[in-house]
Amino acid sequence: MKKSLLALAVVAALPGVALAQSSVTISGNIKTGITRFSTDSVTGVGKIKDTAMSDGSSRIILSGTEDLGGGMAAVFQVDNRFNGSDGSGGTLAGGNTFVGVKGGFGEVRFGNLDTHYGKGQDEFAARATSLGASSTSLMDYIGANPIAVTSRTKNVIRYMTPVMSGFSAMVNYSTAPFGTEGGTNYQTGASTSINPGKGEASHAEVNYRQGPVFAGLSVWNAKVEALGVTAAAPKTGEESMKLYGSYDLGVAKIGAQYDDSKLKFGSAPEQKRQASHIAVTAPVGPGAVLFQYTKAQGISGQSNTGATQVSIGYDYSLSKRTSVGVNYSKINNESKASYNFFTHSGLQNGPATFTASVTGADTSMFYAGVRHAF
Repeated sequence: MKKSLLALAVVAALPGVALAQSSVTISGNIKTGITRFSTDSVTGVGKIKDTAMSDGSSRIILSGTEDLGGGMAAVFQVDNRFNGSDGSGGTLAGGNTFVGVKGGFGEVRFGNLDTHYGKGQDEFAARATSLGASSTSLMDYIGANPIAVTSRTKNVIRYMTPVMSGFSAMVNYSTAPFGTEGGTNYQTGASTSINPGKGEASHAEVNYRQGPVFAGLSVWNAKVEALGVTAAAPKTGEESMKLYGSYDLGVAKIGAQYDDSKLKFGSAPEQKRQASHIAVTAPVGPGAVLFQYTKAQGISGQSNTGATQVSIGYDYSLSKRTSVGVNYSKINNESKASYNFFTHSGLQNGPATFTASVTGADTSMFYAGVRHAF
């Protein structure tokens, strides 16, 4: 349940200021559970088994609007992520955080925003089931390299059109998606000598939603000016295209996605790969059965680098705001592939031996957890 506050904090700090047309809302969710991880035996590593707590991207969101008159409004959001399984805090405003204006022309936002990643049609991330079981684990990576950061893109300027006959579109431009902070590439965490003033990314997306039909196309392009790039240097560019959609039959919603992406590493050969997935969400009782199958093709010019993932789960609603979920997911890596569950190194509090991707390992996960939205 959302709690609306009529400029409470501001009024307390600045008595006498008239803010009758402003509003602030507090919302978010806490999602956490217990996970059993295991891998098969890999030369030099052996089998890995462990039970650990996992977070599902818990968050507290402050959002608000101010009526500017003439059909226009100012909007803002501050999205604070935290780890509900160990109480540790994330980066302040590390989630979707922005300020902007909206009206009959559409909406303009400036901030830290999701763009191209996470277009899969399975619902594991949005429900009480594990975020790691989602198709993002394969769809938004080429091997161990993420596409569009698999998170928010920084320094974004966004324009969103009004919805017209079911169609909507948005365009995003980022001034420095691979910029440096203190000499560190924020995307990879590696020390690198690049020119942050030359990095940029563009993203365009068109969606159609009418009745049971949903379909979309998303295109991403990013580049960075690197100095002295070698084959071992961080990537210097990305290109990616995603087609996705779903149809709700009533008894089940069926979705699919196709991804065609490539990474650039200076003068080194490009890394290309295609991936696809299907997803089914079927209401059963007071909850829903979830299923997804994802396949990442091998990377161009590299043998045995493909992988598949299968996830099945059940989300059971205890109320409108609280649900419990269980799921089982398995990733089958070919001998030179190193795919792992999404957020395995950030939100799953397992041992260091597990949070590192193990090349060639088939990895499985059983999860049981609770999600409460407020």
